[in-house]
Amino acid sequence: MKQRYNTRDHTAAFAAAFFIGNLLFVGAFYLALWLLYFFRYEQASVITRHHLQQALLGSSISTSIFIAINIFIILTSGYASVTALFSLEFYFMLLLPMFLVVGILAFTKAVKGLDFSYPLIGRFLKKPVSV
Repeated sequence: MKQRYNTRDHTAAFAAAFFIGNLLFVGAFYLALWLLYFFRYEQASVITRHHLQQALLGSSISTSIFIAINIFIILTSGYASVTALFSLEFYFMLLLPMFLVVGILAFTKAVKGLDFSYPLIGRFLKKPVSV
């Protein structure tokens, strides 16, 4: 059975949108997602909490990968090298689309008010219990 949440609460849709935004503009939307988490998590429904947790974990993973690639580039050969080109193309052409597809699926489920479990990430997070 699919559960729905309150249709007036758009926090889950904002969380998924901020997740997608963080993939395109690393940093600003990551901070916005943290603010959304701190201000809306307590009064959110179980499904919204699940969306928030997964979006935050997915954003943390993608941001960490992006930062690690940039640190690797800085410490090795710099940005004007084949290593930098290969590393950033690997991220933008292979990893980012995988995160983007999951973000779009989560966003469509959140707009409809349905629960969604992120592949690989969702199994590590328990669904929050309603208070």
